[in-house]
Amino acid sequence: MKKTLAILIYVFVSLEVLGKPTNIIKFSCEYEPGLIKQEQKDIGFLNNELLNTQKICSVLSCQDVIEVNINKTQLDGDNEYRLRNSWFDHQGILIDDFVLTKNFVTINTFVSQAYFLESYLINRVTGKTKRTFYRFDDPEFFYKLKKIEDNKDKKIPLYNEKGKLSLKTLKLFSLQPSEIFYFQGKCSEGLGV
Repeated sequence: MKKTLAILIYVFVSLEVLGKPTNIIKFSCEYEPGLIKQEQKDIGFLNNELLNTQKICSVLSCQDVIEVNINKTQLDGDNEYRLRNSWFDHQGILIDDFVLTKNFVTINTFVSQAYFLESYLINRVTGKTKRTFYRFDDPEFFYKLKKIEDNKDKKIPLYNEKGKLSLKTLKLFSLQPSEIFYFQGKCSEGLGV
């Protein structure tokens, strides 16, 4: 009876731990509004004097807390990594590429349901950070995406096994974002810049 009770407690605790996301790393970030660059398809970079950096900062956050969580609920042994920030703040967005070294962190998300994607390159030593925000929600993009989806001759799948689009795949199929925002700033590990 004691063994059965011990096994049940162990299984319950294990499932509880597996069901909760675990924080891997957290950064407090601040981006310099004067260094924001905006690029639009077929136009190129917009003149910095014409950018409404206050609006860009209010929508895309020039001060933010970003964190990477791992969700160990996967039965197939593959862990899910998710990015949480002010833009993807509820459960986070699935991460396509996540590289964590002593000196650098690289994060690339999959395309969200709203057809946005974020990338980060963070120097853990200096704190210098480059953030790129891609917007893919224009009609031309959807038209080209539909054409590729309907093409039976494509040799490379458009979506991964979980039905997600990655930045690498979009570039491979020459699917350009309608808009890209480039941010530069500093991130420090933990809270409080």
